[in-house]
Amino acid sequence: MSTYQEFQHALRTTGCYETAAATRPVETLRISPLNSFRYAFTIIGIAVRCAVRHLFRRLDYDVWGRICMRAVTFAEKLGGVMTFEGFEQRAAYDGPVVYVSNHMSTLETFVFPSTLLTFGKIAIVLKKSLAEIPLVGKAALRIGCIPITRKNAREDLKTVLEVGAQRLAEGHSVLLFPQGTRQAVFDGKKFNSLGSKLAERAGVPVVPLAVKTDFLKTGKWIKDFGEVDPNKPIRFACGPVLPATLGARATHDQSIAFIASKLEEWEKDVEVISNG
Repeated sequence: MSTYQEFQHALRTTGCYETAAATRPVETLRISPLNSFRYAFTIIGIAVRCAVRHLFRRLDYDVWGRICMRAVTFAEKLGGVMTFEGFEQRAAYDGPVVYVSNHMSTLETFVFPSTLLTFGKIAIVLKKSLAEIPLVGKAALRIGCIPITRKNAREDLKTVLEVGAQRLAEGHSVLLFPQGTRQAVFDGKKFNSLGSKLAERAGVPVVPLAVKTDFLKTGKWIKDFGEVDPNKPIRFACGPVLPATLGARATHDQSIAFIASKLEEWEKDVEVISNG
């Protein structure tokens, strides 16, 4: 397991990070309800620690990233193998961008801060209901997150275009999950173009991100907390920096194509490993 500094240094200098071979399990691991509970407790702990730091006026971007690093290290402790690739493309670009990512589980929500803060401040577009949670919501707003209703498309468009453009002008990158909700199977038709429209309006690039995080499944009763399967590889990939001059339609289409191709590639890799 790496420290926060080592993790970010690897992404910044090589564009990649992998769970150390020496710590990887050598055999299939048992799916344990206890481990699922432990990881859920870890996620809750991250949110609570951020809230407490905000309460004492000690929450900033560095603290946020360090606290969220626990989502990486504890997944590895449970036997999860994490792989990050392609971030050299982001490291080569100096300036804010709009990130658009598929959304598979709660895991990426807590891993992305440690990952993307490597390249500068970020603001995450999230559900307004999360921003209304006592203490936790105020902490999210303190670090620049952008709440939307996900019920009124016109109002959400206005919020993201106006507040998102303001965040970008201030030097923050903006992260969106255009699917709107977690989906185990990626469907490009449900991937809205809000991120590309924001990037075109603000004159900044779009950077697509592909994630495979079914290590943590969506819960039956509480969506954020489901079963942990440590045998499922955890994968994050950064796509090309797509300039705003391409236009919203082109950056949107190319983002979908990148994410779909990565997920297909990863599924084939799993099949090869399983058959090997």
